[in-house]
Amino acid sequence: MKRSKIIAGFFSLAVVSAVLYAAGGTISEEELGLRKTDLYSESKVKPEEVKYTSKAPGTAKRFERSFLNAPPLIPHSIEGLVPITKNNNACLGCHMPNVAKSMGATPIPPSHFVDFRPTTKLAKDGSVIKDGKKVKNTSDIKVVMHKEKKLYPGRWNCTQCHVPQANVKPLVKNNFKPDFKDPKLKKKSNLLDVLNEGVDIK
Repeated sequence: MKRSKIIAGFFSLAVVSAVLYAAGGTISEEELGLRKTDLYSESKVKPEEVKYTSKAPGTAKRFERSFLNAPPLIPHSIEGLVPITKNNNACLGCHMPNVAKSMGATPIPPSHFVDFRPTTKLAKDGSVIKDGKKVKNTSDIKVVMHKEKKLYPGRWNCTQCHVPQANVKPLVKNNFKPDFKDPKLKKKSNLLDVLNEGVDIK
């Protein structure tokens, strides 16, 4: 959704609220929330039953990414695959780049094999050294990339970002439509290629 539409929406809400207030009208608490129920009587609130896909891995249709470089949604059942622990990650059996194609799975992107944390230390003169270079402002440096041969530990817990999708009616209509620079990016990531795009480091 464009910023102008969001601002217009807030403005419209403010106008309606002002008119109601001026007219002495009120909006009940039940009308304010998305659930349309008394906020003080949680005992009667029943969450909507949510059913996730039960299709096995390799048999489900993939979802288009929500936006450029968005973490893709999981189109298949994750029963028996979670929880992910420090010693066990069942996702890797199909999604590691060396086996993904033969399994018909989306390969883990190169960005998951990169450590983005620079080596930082303080010099004797008090200046900050990042990756062997003195910097005046610790935020004024392009993102560093230390490529690793194995999956970076910060990307180990897949369900931090990747989630299954339930087929439910949204409470608020979403008119957002993603704009992909390249149609191929609907199914793959180019994050490492554009990570420092627009960064001017002298």
